[in-house]
Amino acid sequence: MGKTPLDASEEHYIQPGALSVIKAIASEVDSNNLNSVFHIGDISYATGFLAEWDFFMNLISPVASRVSYMTAIGNHERDYVSSGSVYQTPDSGGECGVPYETYFPMPTSAKDKPWYSIEQASVHFTVISTEHDWSINSQQYEWMKKDMASVNRQHTPWLVFMGHRPMYTSNQGFSSKDQNFIKAVEPLLFENTVDLALFGHVHNYERTCSVYQNKCKAMPIKDQKGVDTYDNKNYSAPVHAVIGMAGFPLDKSSNNGESWSLKRISEFGYLRAHATKNDLNLEFVTSDTREVKDSFRITK
Repeated sequence: MGKTPLDASEEHYIQPGALSVIKAIASEVDSNNLNSVFHIGDISYATGFLAEWDFFMNLISPVASRVSYMTAIGNHERDYVSSGSVYQTPDSGGECGVPYETYFPMPTSAKDKPWYSIEQASVHFTVISTEHDWSINSQQYEWMKKDMASVNRQHTPWLVFMGHRPMYTSNQGFSSKDQNFIKAVEPLLFENTVDLALFGHVHNYERTCSVYQNKCKAMPIKDQKGVDTYDNKNYSAPVHAVIGMAGFPLDKSSNNGESWSLKRISEFGYLRAHATKNDLNLEFVTSDTREVKDSFRITK
């Protein structure tokens, strides 16, 4: 998301959609129907400029002061050369996760181990770091394996997985998928019957079928209102969604999506979710017009 200057000020990074998105989310808070917000990496884009963290924290205060503002770490918070990050890029500007973990103390086990899980009502959220070692037998891998296997699906029937870099995106280039990440972690999602996997990093919106190993295991069926509905009573595979459209200049959506790609939208906005014991309802809302541009439902 990042931040948008309120005047003609120049910054080294400007995210033109951030202001409209945070205003739209603040209006959701005003409705008293919102329990929490999840911001899945690339938080402020301060990248070493501490004043820009201050500006960002002020920008989100109408939301974060009233509801839980949960986060995951992204490349622009953690990655730097010779710092222990998986990707040896200068993307954090040398922050190496220190300001991020100071401003957003999540329920993690220790410093520089920014993975955790929480439960809210009928949902178990498993939140990982794609920027720290996720390889098989690594500490984070073993934690993911244990956390997802331990979920009581009678108590929290929904299992939602979150991380910054996606497993499925039609975009190419720097944001293309890391096949090593997919090979290591995707089987854990399938084995633990993850319902929904949410990612950022790519700056647009994209939704898949129930997909595993690049193949659609099941397609949604439209309900009476025309909403794509995934039947997880007969579980087949996770649904993946990239929701990186919260502020940074948008990536153009590909005109040639893979067979697993069902919806691609390049507009600023956010994903709104409502969970009961039996239904997980999701809507992509544009921040400028507050229109619902995509909706889907997962049922049990």
